[in-house]
Amino acid sequence: MRWRTGCTGYSSVCIARGLADDGRLLTCDISDEWTSVARPYWERAGVADRIELTLGPAIETLRALPDEPVFDIAFIDADKANYPAYYEEIVPRLRPGGLVVLDNVFLVGRVFDPAYQEEHHLAMRRLNDAIVGDERVEAVMLPVRDGVTLARKR
Repeated sequence: MRWRTGCTGYSSVCIARGLADDGRLLTCDISDEWTSVARPYWERAGVADRIELTLGPAIETLRALPDEPVFDIAFIDADKANYPAYYEEIVPRLRPGGLVVLDNVFLVGRVFDPAYQEEHHLAMRRLNDAIVGDERVEAVMLPVRDGVTLARKR
């Protein structure tokens, strides 16, 4: 089983704890500063051996992965302007029945307000619209905190 999450510590510990014994968690981050904060928590939680950290642009890491499905679940909580690119790289690599979880899809409610036109607002709107029409997945957007989208691959 392979899982993917952003690397700030808490989410990665939670997901790694839920892995099967042979499960692996691939984390992507561009900040050694944040990952140096996370590493001691991985050790304390006893999950460091299950976590594979890649430093560098996540899009490059994703594009370097095999094309065949490798993920059971992916958790996207990263730079919002690149959510559409991450989604498009991840969905083909999800196994049937696999899940992509996208955090912060409301952007503090600004995705619903046309007055906000920064690139990350526009990108999130494009992605939210694209997911609705994406025949590869069944999706639901949950109004939890700042919005979470769950998209299950058919």
